[in-house]
Amino acid sequence: MATASTVSEDLQPLKRSSSFELLPPDFSELRVVLLGNSWAQRSSLGNSILGETVFNTKKESDQCLRFSGQFKRKEIVLINTPDLLHPNIPQWKLSQDVKDCVRLSDPGPHVFLLLPTA
Repeated sequence: MATASTVSEDLQPLKRSSSFELLPPDFSELRVVLLGNSWAQRSSLGNSILGETVFNTKKESDQCLRFSGQFKRKEIVLINTPDLLHPNIPQWKLSQDVKDCVRLSDPGPHVFLLLPTA
């Protein structure tokens, strides 16, 4: 005859996992492009990731900014963009900003991090 077990006996506590440790060991750096509608939000997140204030959250920049630092013993590069998602940005300005972001993330970004609107 089969024995019944309770749910609490079968369940193990959930562990928090991170894919950051799964980066190949030969990755020299992780390049992240920050996108979203709020300069302050993107800058605050960038500062939190890097653990220091490198992006000015009060004064919005009209160009892409690149800062790098250490995150869990790995090199991380953050590229903070001007408001690329604004519907009224002129086409020439959008093209220039995208080219700048591509240049700053050379040889290319690994992650586009899209922040939700406030």
